[in-house]
Amino acid sequence: MSNNISFKDVFIKGAVIYNPVLIQLVGLCPVVAASTTLARAAILSLILCFELTLTCVIASAFLKKTPRWVRVPLYLIIGIAVICPILWFIETQTLMNLSLGMKIYLPMIAVNSMTAVHCEQFAVKNSVKLSFYDAAAVSIGASIIFVIVGAVRELLGNSTLGGMPVNLPVTFKGMALPFGCLIMLGFMAAGLKAYVSRRYPDFVEDREPEVKPEPVADASDEMTEVEVFDEFWEEEAKEEAPEEIVEENTQQPEESEKKKEEHSFGSVEEIEEFFKSLGLDVGTKGDEQ
Repeated sequence: MSNNISFKDVFIKGAVIYNPVLIQLVGLCPVVAASTTLARAAILSLILCFELTLTCVIASAFLKKTPRWVRVPLYLIIGIAVICPILWFIETQTLMNLSLGMKIYLPMIAVNSMTAVHCEQFAVKNSVKLSFYDAAAVSIGASIIFVIVGAVRELLGNSTLGGMPVNLPVTFKGMALPFGCLIMLGFMAAGLKAYVSRRYPDFVEDREPEVKPEPVADASDEMTEVEVFDEFWEEEAKEEAPEEIVEENTQQPEESEKKKEEHSFGSVEEIEEFFKSLGLDVGTKGDEQ
């Protein structure tokens, strides 16, 4: 890929058209489970930007000639090596108290598929400059979603924003739960998809093929299935049977008559003579005999 590509082009593809959260659906666990407030979403965004950018740059600079079965585990190891010192610094050197959910889902940023996908599909195939552009664009696109989701969930779920009370007349406690976040992400994904299909129609993946209208047939040519079958059987009935079959059919009655004659017991006179030879008179009554 040419190095003359501007950051704007890479940003449009990485952050808008192929947004990692709404379009590619990667990194959903941290955004659903941990981004319940604006502050948490901001922390997730900063750590994601730093970890993804550094991992992609290292992969582009040093891992291009490494076999693939070795590269993929290295992406995860590099990500963990970047995030663990950040967690240690936040917990020991700052006054920020991270919740249990943040401590669990922050390391998941390193092991999710976002890092592995962009390192393997882009970073190891392009220069360090373009890899930095791609990682920055993807990080910004995901961070924007993190911040929007965190702010809306805190505002509607807790009636606060950034820890400050807003005092909304109505709150929706379900927004603080995972299902509320998933519903919100669904509407955001639909809106982004509609915008991309209108603004960048060449990049729509599920574009329907153009179907040419079929010519309208005449009324005489249109036949129902029943009429088609009736016509078929009428033609079959009109066709004459082959001569061999006809001969066989004509021979069957003669053969059957011969068989009947062979298996018959004879005439009535022969039967009477047979009984007389046995001393029985068929003409007399049974009582007289």
